[in-house]
Amino acid sequence: MLARKDVTIIDQAVPKNVQEAIKSIALGEKVSWYRQSRATYKENDARIFPVTPDAIDVQQFTHAIYELTQPVSQLFSSMLPVITAIPHTIKQLIRIKMNLGVYAKLDNENSYGMPHVDFTEISEPLVTAIYYVNDSSGDTVIFNQRFGEKGPLTEKTRVSPKQGRLVVFDGSLLHSGNTPRDNTPRVNVNINAFVYDGGKVS
Repeated sequence: MLARKDVTIIDQAVPKNVQEAIKSIALGEKVSWYRQSRATYKENDARIFPVTPDAIDVQQFTHAIYELTQPVSQLFSSMLPVITAIPHTIKQLIRIKMNLGVYAKLDNENSYGMPHVDFTEISEPLVTAIYYVNDSSGDTVIFNQRFGEKGPLTEKTRVSPKQGRLVVFDGSLLHSGNTPRDNTPRVNVNINAFVYDGGKVS
């Protein structure tokens, strides 16, 4: 486990056989993917989220697994080992979705997705967890700034997509997804949950 202030990175978060089972399902032909022309921003989001010169919003494909109070996909049971690996006592799951990013030619190799938080109205401690389904490229960028803070963004850390890796961080931290730099798809599972023991990971 690699721990940093507000961020925890866990390699081999679940056993290898579980990793392979999740990857087989995610990269198989039975998952229904829905195209989003914008990976992050919706109309008017630029008014509340900061925009940087390196930020770019590209398309991705998503598959909803859990919404608010109930599973909405048969994949939910496959995600239970990943949920269990989150180093917090979970009070309530909010959302689980799987993202699939495909190669897009970029002029700036240092670019990343639009900085954002998954939920802007948070009344209690929230964590965001990202599980990487396969080895890929296109780092997740986590910033030092939280939603609503003013001033220029500075990077806290970059996390490379590696099969079996789980990154967990305070849900109020701005972060960015990314697009793969080659033809290997970038597949990750995004989990948001309210927790009993605070959103900050020590």
